[in-house]
Amino acid sequence: MSIKKGILISLALFMLCLVAVIIFLLQPSGQVENFEKWQYQASKKIATPSTLSVKFFGVSTLLFDDGKSQILIDGFFTRPSLTKVLFEKIHSQPELIKHVIQHNQLQRTQAIFVTHSHYDHTLDIPILAELLPKAKIIGSASTLNIARGNPYVFEQQLIQIEPWKPITFANFRVTAIPSRHTPPTAVNNDLGEEITAPLHLPARFSEFKEGGSFDYLIEYQGYKILVKASTGTVPEQLKNLKVDTLFLGIAQLSRQSEAFQQNYLDQTLRTLQPKVVVPIHWDNFFKAADQPLEFLPYLADNSEKSLNILIQAAKQQNSQVVLLSQAVSYPLTPALHSKP
Repeated sequence: MSIKKGILISLALFMLCLVAVIIFLLQPSGQVENFEKWQYQASKKIATPSTLSVKFFGVSTLLFDDGKSQILIDGFFTRPSLTKVLFEKIHSQPELIKHVIQHNQLQRTQAIFVTHSHYDHTLDIPILAELLPKAKIIGSASTLNIARGNPYVFEQQLIQIEPWKPITFANFRVTAIPSRHTPPTAVNNDLGEEITAPLHLPARFSEFKEGGSFDYLIEYQGYKILVKASTGTVPEQLKNLKVDTLFLGIAQLSRQSEAFQQNYLDQTLRTLQPKVVVPIHWDNFFKAADQPLEFLPYLADNSEKSLNILIQAAKQQNSQVVLLSQAVSYPLTPALHSKP
């Protein structure tokens, strides 16, 4: 009896420890509030209609707006929970997307540029394309096949990326630059795989193959912006480029070796020499869009450590780090830049 009791007690303690570990791993990897010094605080000053601004909605969803026209990078708003992602087929929430469109006047969106085809970048592309029939969807062959899964999307809306060939929408001149995804993980080991037929939603998250990754150089009346969603680089790909603002993906940066971290920063931040660097792809995208952005859970990353690595590197070259932690308009026009 004592042996059985001892086994039961041991099992109970093991289960308690296991539950405690799981609870810890699902906690945010730090507190966004600890980075108040770098957070952008919206100014009460009303921007003029000609001011170029950006809104950050989490992951790498960025809305660039000059008051007349818009371009959107990615467009991931539905943000299904971790439980749904792991155990269910996922799909967009049409009513949520309609609200996002109305609230942000996305009817003015000229084009949606997609960085790669994982679900946290493309899940809402089919419904966005349907509800914004005048907007072009620009991405890899895999991304376009995700859009084609919606029968209400017009083929003439879809444009496959031509690397290094600029495309112009209103005052925005955008160039797609071939890039590399963040190094693979056990649940994200599909780099280079493609979606070869229309993908109909709902679908498993694993069906959203990477399909190739791209950075986007955005030029607006002499102002240069680079959006790099993933923590990966092609060596010397950006060596002849300098930008004013860099949107830099830092997902899983802290999980990589120090050599990888330094090479990544060499190829991006130190090469591009931006005046301002805005970290992206640091937030917990399993949290709903109506909740405040928080760091990824420890299970996925150590976002606080990744952000501190970037802050230290930016400090060494006097680049200003701006943390966008809510979907408010951040002015990109130099004259309206303010300290975070």
